[in-house]
Amino acid sequence: MGKKTPTHRGRIQAQGGGVEKSCSWAQATPLTKTEGENLVNELENSLTDPEMEVRQEAFQQARDYINRAAKAGGVDAQVSKTFPNVSKVRSDIRVDIEVIKGKAFVPDPENIY
Repeated sequence: MGKKTPTHRGRIQAQGGGVEKSCSWAQATPLTKTEGENLVNELENSLTDPEMEVRQEAFQQARDYINRAAKAGGVDAQVSKTFPNVSKVRSDIRVDIEVIKGKAFVPDPENIY
């Protein structure tokens, strides 16, 4: 048997201001809300303090989006969302979420009734 391509994949990126860092997922099951939040935290923690500081607003917008998506049952690919820091001078500094294939940000299993 050949390799099977993961059914659900995507990435969360910090872009602009000379930064290009990302955390990605590729898995057989949809990414849960908590897994998505953990990827945002992982990405945020990979940045320097100044890189993180100028993206605080964008990271919060990304977290809010993940929460809204989970309340709606998740999102289906293809999704490309950009969360800029609107209060900052440089408009290219942002956080991006891409759901490339499958589904992401589904409610955590313990929250499904």
